[in-house]
Formats: sequence, C-alpha cells, structure tokens
Amino acid sequence: MRKVFCAHILLFCWVVICTAQSTDTLVTISGTLYRAQDSTTIAANILYEKLPYYDDMGLVSVDKDGLYEVQLVKGETYSFSISKPGYRKYQSNKEINGDAKMDLYVEEDIIELRKLENLNFASGSDRIGEPSYQELDELAEYLLNNPTLVIQLEGHTDFAGNAEANLRLSQARVEAVKNYLTDKKVKKNRIFTKAFGGTEPLTQERTQEGKAQNRRVEVRFIRR
Repeated sequence: MRKVFCAHILLFCWVVICTAQSTDTLVTISGTLYRAQDSTTIAANILYEKLPYYDDMGLVSVDKDGLYEVQLVKGETYSFSISKPGYRKYQSNKEINGDAKMDLYVEEDIIELRKLENLNFASGSDRIGEPSYQELDELAEYLLNNPTLVIQLEGHTDFAGNAEANLRLSQARVEAVKNYLTDKKVKKNRIFTKAFGGTEPLTQERTQEGKAQNRRVEVRFIRR
C-alpha cells in the first residue's frame, strides 16, 4: 500500500513539473554585439542566467558578424555577461517580455589615448617628414617591449575643404604610420586604423594655429 501511495505521489509531482514546464512561453531574443568605441561588430560568447535562482542558463556564441540569437522564458529576468580578453567585463540584467532585438556594447580596455606630438606630413600629403622618425621609432620600440598591447591609429584633418578628400587624406596618413611601424617589426595584427577626416576637431577656430591643432594622429592603446 505504501509503495502504491509513493508511486502516486511521484506521478503527481511529475505531472506538476511537466505542466509547469509546458506553460513556459519561449520568446526569441536576438541582436548584434558591438565594440562600444566605434560600433564595429565583434565575436564573443554571451553567458545568460535566469534570476534569481540561476535555474536556466547557457552560453550563446556570437558569430564574426556580431550576430546572436537565443530563446528565453517570457516574463523572467535574465543576467547577461560577456568576458572577452582586451575588453571590460559586461554585465546587465534584462526582463524578457517578448520577442525582442537587443544589441549589446562592450568597451575595449583602453589604457591611454596619446597624440603624436612631433608627427609631420608634407602639406596635403601622406609623406612622413624626417623630423617625425624619432617619435615613431620610440613608439615602435615601446610596442615591441610591450607585446600585450595593440593600438588604433586615429587620423584627423582640419575641417576646411572637401570632406571626402579630408577623410581620404586622414586614412592615407594613418596607413603611412602603420607601414612605418610594421617596417620596424611591429606585427600588422597589432595595429588598427581609423580615419575621421575633419569630423572631430579639437577647436572650431579657423586660424592657422587652430587648423594645425586639428591636424593630428592619435594613438589609442588597448590591452589585449
């Protein structure tokens, strides 16, 4: 008799669990993972955990285009976290109320943003002037001695003249600096480039001094 009673209890519990599971409504959460600094897509893994008891968790792979998709229980709150070398840890809690697009942004672990103070180019050209060599040699030596760093070279012109021409010139100049550094044995995969043209001036002054201040190449140091 006791065995029959226990069997009935187990059957009842199984029915309750199955009924509870069948009432869960799954919804689709999808989106894109971006680098916060420049909104370029990155690949990583997203850990999701249902709060408060962590009774539903998993790992979602984000592809090379930054895209991900996961099915979660509607009406529940989930914790999303991302740990990726070279980036600050991301963690956020989201209440899931239905199918939704949820883009995520993670920040690179930036150590420093430094202007190359002695970098000079011929007017309207990407040809590096000889007085710039010492500063670039010092940068190359620093990178060779610190192999865990990557850099992004960011090129800026003044905002006078044609915007598209300014963008092309700023791109050509950072590529010239990159080529100089790779000639000094710094690996290409440690050097990224980004051109801004005249879109991010330091000053709105139209004087020669103001224009000179806006023409610059900055080095963004990132811990890999």
